[in-house]
Amino acid sequence: MNLLQQTRQTISDRLFTTALARHRCRMGWRDAPRYTKHWQACVKAMHDPLPQAGELAPAIEAFRRNGIASFHTDETAAIARSISARLAAREAAGETVWQDDPETIGNNRYAGETWRDFPELEGLFRGPLGTFLEHYFGCHFRIWFGLLYRNTPKKDARVGSQRWHSDSGPGSCVNVMFYLDETAPENGPLEALPWPDALEIFRGERAALRASGGAHDTGGDRNGALYDYYGKVVAERYAERVMQPAGPTGLVVPFLNNTLHRGGFPMPGHRRTAMVFHCYPGKAPTPYERYRREGLAKRGSYPKDPGETF
Repeated sequence: MNLLQQTRQTISDRLFTTALARHRCRMGWRDAPRYTKHWQACVKAMHDPLPQAGELAPAIEAFRRNGIASFHTDETAAIARSISARLAAREAAGETVWQDDPETIGNNRYAGETWRDFPELEGLFRGPLGTFLEHYFGCHFRIWFGLLYRNTPKKDARVGSQRWHSDSGPGSCVNVMFYLDETAPENGPLEALPWPDALEIFRGERAALRASGGAHDTGGDRNGALYDYYGKVVAERYAERVMQPAGPTGLVVPFLNNTLHRGGFPMPGHRRTAMVFHCYPGKAPTPYERYRREGLAKRGSYPKDPGETF
């Protein structure tokens, strides 16, 4: 490699890591700022008072610090129990509730439309989860999509999203897991690294992948080099820093879209039933009427335009 190539490589790496630190985003220095600017505009446009944080204050503070938190209230538990009871009744009646997982990793997708089929969810977002999101964002919020799935053991080794990865979406995105059943480590709940630790790993990934001969693009790696690198470095240097929130029915686990995490890998004889939502800041109050009418099916990994209506 000549001097010019080395200089370009150094500049590219620096731009990448600067955008990561500033925007909590792996999309790169060209795209990441657009989502941050939109978030700032939403905060500036916010004129409604934030709800009282109350018992959620510790979780909000932990999330600001680590990019992952968890909380549980009587209200979240009641909503989870209601949804679980209706799912069980439909299964007992012989309805097709779950779709087979085409990738055979064990995530059986709900066969209906999550938001419209479970109106209790509006109460979750108007209540504790909405309070959490508004305090973190400092403004209103929107929901890009909501999914429900049941995770069961299918393979002996982790594959795909069950391995350490970053979603590499906008830095303004908050992923939220909502567990419908009581969870323990045996059920395979989400594992994630605090953002400061993930950032340390990201800062070294390009040089490490070049040294090993692996690919080093910013959006993922088709050959599995990133999966392998993340798994190795987490196991060797960050194993004691991994967070895996578990607990009673109705546990809510928000985490940053870009922090390193891996999905459920239940042990034999165990399962995990969970909902996942991707949430973004908004300039106007959450459009629940639209969600009731149109649902929240996934239509893409993230909004290509941060100001898009959803």
